[in-house]
Amino acid sequence: MHPLARRRCLAHLTDCVGYLGIAAAMVPAGVLVATRTDLGASPMYSYLVSTVPPLLVTALAARAESGPRRATWGKRRQGLVVTGTDGQPLGPGAALMRNAAKILVPWQLGHVCAISAAWGGFGTGDPLAYGASLAVYALIGTYAWLNLRGEGQGIHDRLVGARVAAAIPAQA
Repeated sequence: MHPLARRRCLAHLTDCVGYLGIAAAMVPAGVLVATRTDLGASPMYSYLVSTVPPLLVTALAARAESGPRRATWGKRRQGLVVTGTDGQPLGPGAALMRNAAKILVPWQLGHVCAISAAWGGFGTGDPLAYGASLAVYALIGTYAWLNLRGEGQGIHDRLVGARVAAAIPAQA
């Protein structure tokens, strides 16, 4: 197992708690729109509105990783930083692309699965429902394998030439 795998997993789980808070904060607005307008009667509306939390979180994470601390809140708690493979700070564009691959794509694939299921996609044999399900689980498995093994670089790291490094020693 990669030496930073545990710390990276804990950092990601810590970040996910914050991401969940952002998504939960949007629920009241979604309920109002769904109950007070005709927009909630369309799966397309659901697909579109479901992109808001992952887009917001992706932008926040990219800003944190390309900023002076070079880390999200969870990575800072675990003493980790994100750099280029050359050790230099990650630029805003690379950080955005890294986090889009890490956060936006799998999260939105999960939304597509859930929305397809809610609208009966699995019961009707909708290729989108089945395709998104296969893609999201394959992606999550690949991310887990690459982050835990070998060099500890996930697809999102390899995509932009990034790595997660220890900023400070692990705290007991």
